[in-house]
Amino acid sequence: MSTPLQVTLILFLIALAGGLVPLLFQLRRTAKALDAFLVASRRDLGQITEDVHASRLRMDHIAASLQASLDEISVFAHLMGDLGGMVRNFHNQFHSTIESASRNLGGILGGISAVLSFFKSQPTQQEPE
Repeated sequence: MSTPLQVTLILFLIALAGGLVPLLFQLRRTAKALDAFLVASRRDLGQITEDVHASRLRMDHIAASLQASLDEISVFAHLMGDLGGMVRNFHNQFHSTIESASRNLGGILGGISAVLSFFKSQPTQQEPE
């Protein structure tokens, strides 16, 4: 190889190395910034995970409380349905008893009315004067 070619090649390599050094420094800074970003992201994601877990626990607690309330409401509604059935049965029983009593009373009053009519329709004997 000739000397000018060697000098040219050396100068090219020095220029290449000189151009690569700032590029490598920039790459190092970028890697550090990326590492800091990833560390901060990991911290943030850890905090978000804890918050989501706490929210899930609160939602589980609320759901359990709501389920207990709904169970109580279900029992109450069932009892009210049973009470309504009992009231309906009582009403029907009362109604049939009143109808029966009314018929019996009507029959008795009719009988009394017939007896009174019978006695009123009998001519009374008058004594001779």
